[in-house]
Amino acid sequence: MLDHLDRALRSRPERPAVLTATRTGAPRVRATRGELAELADAFAAALHARGLRAGDTVGVAVRPGPRALAVLLALWRLGLRGAVLDPGAGPDVLRARLALARPALVLADAAAQAVAGWARPLARRAHLALPDLAELGPVATVGRRLPGCAPALDLDAPRRGVPAPGADRDGDADAVIVFTSGTTSLPRAVVHTRASLAAGMTTVSALFDARGDRPVLGGTFFVLVPALARGAAVALPAGNSRVLARQLQRLRPEDTYLTPPRLRDALGAGARFHGRVWTGSAPAGAGLLERVRAAGAAEAWGVYALTELFPAAAVEAREKSAFEAAGESGDLVGAPLPGVRAKPDGSGQLLLSGPAARHRYLGEEPDPWVRTGDRARLDGAGRIVLEGRSKDMVLRRAENIYPGLYEPALHVPGVELAVLVGIPAGDGDERLVAVVQPRRGTDEQALRAALSEPVRRMGTARPDALLLARIPLSGRSRKPDRAATAALAARRLEVSGR
Repeated sequence: MLDHLDRALRSRPERPAVLTATRTGAPRVRATRGELAELADAFAAALHARGLRAGDTVGVAVRPGPRALAVLLALWRLGLRGAVLDPGAGPDVLRARLALARPALVLADAAAQAVAGWARPLARRAHLALPDLAELGPVATVGRRLPGCAPALDLDAPRRGVPAPGADRDGDADAVIVFTSGTTSLPRAVVHTRASLAAGMTTVSALFDARGDRPVLGGTFFVLVPALARGAAVALPAGNSRVLARQLQRLRPEDTYLTPPRLRDALGAGARFHGRVWTGSAPAGAGLLERVRAAGAAEAWGVYALTELFPAAAVEAREKSAFEAAGESGDLVGAPLPGVRAKPDGSGQLLLSGPAARHRYLGEEPDPWVRTGDRARLDGAGRIVLEGRSKDMVLRRAENIYPGLYEPALHVPGVELAVLVGIPAGDGDERLVAVVQPRRGTDEQALRAALSEPVRRMGTARPDALLLARIPLSGRSRKPDRAATAALAARRLEVSGR
């Protein structure tokens, strides 16, 4: 699909490719299709002129947008392996991760270099940090170069000898490294090949079937590439929730992709939706999906995806609501998408496989099965039903309690987010605490009353305490931070003497 995208960009060079929004929400062309293709050509020539060849690793610390996409297209064209540097991971973790894949060059924009340098104290407040990028390898600046930045990548480099777009490359060759889990001493890095990356994007393209005459709103690589390949313009979501609500109203996108936290923020700002809305990267209950439909969406979909396999399954709001209305336990995430195989192992952990699955973890042998870390079962229709994270198990009075089995029941009207966490209770035992984040404007006394019946029905998993609080989020996808939530619950209960 990346080869097809290169050709598609050149076929209609005058059409908009990437849009942003003004403060009024009006669309603004950030790059045309021709400009994106030309920038990718320039990056490919510059990297080739520096002596980089197929199989070399390039670190990428560039903000999402046309420039980052053009960099990735250039890496694909040259057969280079991109290592995505996440400023939210912390400098110590990044150093350990990059020791596994020492880059021949690090491409960084001025913002990333500021995070690693003079703006480090400000960046820490936003939970962003990078090590001195020069420790990782030679650095070149892409985009506007500010004082103190590394030398700029030469975009006027001669284009002689640069492989043509779509040149044959080995599908088994590494395409991208994404660092996803592990510790400083034992980091894990997901390695996708050219074949697995292409398979994932093909699945996404078939899933939302973007049309060239209607824009798509979303900022991830897996949204940008299929939409642009089909001729659709892609609007990057505004960072401010009120502006995002105006952007949605002005743009009326056929398809919208936002993470659950961004959806909740947009709904809080009064956003109205159009067409189909997709969300993933963090849990999305039926309540949230139905709120999106009530705000105008024709369909609201939850996508189950991992860095190791994107996407794996999808479920529409009405199907998820019917599942919960039937009193079924667990979190329905839908039937496996075409080509995806799913099965639980002996301990109940969900295993996934398919053409879009990562090839291996860096430094480890290939394994066709992705161990998700999620407990799950397949229902009678072959759909995946999650039952919680294996490592999130709470041990109370010698009983194993899996929060994912019970958390959906806490999402009554007025609940924004809800998690069950364990906090130490002595002698290795734990107390089970329900931490519920009310929706803005919800009456807390009425909410406690509404929660009493679902809590009572939890039986032996009934929580020892119920707290109303804002749930901490973490990571790029802003998932609930269970460790921080448990610490918050422990402090609140200690202060209250409960």
